[in-house]
Formats: sequence, C-alpha cells, structure tokens
Amino acid sequence: MPLSQALRKLAEAGLLTALTPRPPLQPIPPQFRMDLHCAYHQWPGHETD
Repeated sequence: MPLSQALRKLAEAGLLTALTPRPPLQPIPPQFRMDLHCAYHQWPGHETD
C-alpha cells in the first residue's frame, strides 16, 4: 500500500491530525520543489510516495 493511501486511511480513522501550518522557508533552497507536496510532512518539497 502506498504511503499516501495509508496516511489517508489513518486520518479518516481519526488516528492522525493535521499540524499547524508553518511559514515557508526563507530563502527557498534551489533544490526545493514548491510544486510537490508531502501529506506525511504536510509541507511542500517532495511527494508522499
């Protein structure tokens, strides 16, 4: 099972809760991918799976 699917099931079961949003990194590193989002870290930069 992909990690993204496991996280979704755990959240639906009430076993995970969302974190308080954090401000973006300053300065943004050149390798940082703002177009990708990780559901586990709840932060952009890479995919969940």
